Amino acid sequence: MIIQDFNEKKIIRDNHFQRFDVVGSEPLADVLERKKMKPTDEVLVVERGGHRLAFSLYQMTYHHVAQGELAGQPYILAFCAICHGATSMVPVVDGAVHHFSCIGIYNGMALLADDETQSYWDHISGECIHGELKGEMLQLIPVEHMSVEHALKRWPDLRIALSVQPWYRRWILEPLMNFFGNRGIFPPYFYLSMGERDTRLPDMTSGLGVYTKKTKRFYPMSAIQDAGGELQDQVDGRPMVVTVNEEGFPSAVFSDQQEKPMQLYCRWYGFAFTFPGCELYGEKKEG
Repeated sequence: MIIQDFNEKKIIRDNHFQRFDVVGSEPLADVLERKKMKPTDEVLVVERGGHRLAFSLYQMTYHHVAQGELAGQPYILAFCAICHGATSMVPVVDGAVHHFSCIGIYNGMALLADDETQSYWDHISGECIHGELKGEMLQLIPVEHMSVEHALKRWPDLRIALSVQPWYRRWILEPLMNFFGNRGIFPPYFYLSMGERDTRLPDMTSGLGVYTKKTKRFYPMSAIQDAGGELQDQVDGRPMVVTVNEEGFPSAVFSDQQEKPMQLYCRWYGFAFTFPGCELYGEKKEG
């Protein structure tokens, strides 16, 4: 088990966050041309079967979960505005597609539940932490995090899924969530959902979390930058390089086969709560 001592009483339930059920998309270049988004706006890119689909990070701060199919394969995209972690998962349990939504806050992060069994799922590890499906794990796939401009340079034909929302979500809820998320501020009531925090770093320290079955390690942005923007390391005995691109987004790749480990651009508290006792890059081990 990854998250320890789950306490259902600490859940702060919130029914405002409605899943974004994706039924269509449009060219990102057209959206930019119509000025519905700016070149500097951030997008989250999901990949399945060689096909990619972008989502507006600004919109995902409200929905927390988007679900659909890409290249005939089901996916969900989960994002927490405060811990800033975005994960893509395959929403299939025992061969059946399940449907996920954010039902509230736990440990200061989005907590997911599936419609079919109302079991609770961690949005970073993909683990079911409470309910009928406890112990089940969803397959994880890294999410690409970048600006609209950079995304179009890499994939000129990239499409984006944009949700249609009533005015009070566009003008009240989304701006409010983005205010707290962009500034790295806990809404006051979030503390009620949180257990004992890992104080090795300040809660809102940004960095890259890399996690495999054997290793859970967090790389603070300052450590990557101090290495000149390219940090060499080993994970599970394999050489790995962690870099920061010109936009300031970090990423990791196994340099022996140019394969990406599961990784998460997030804030420290989210990674530390999900993987208690995780490794912190640069920290000296006792003994």
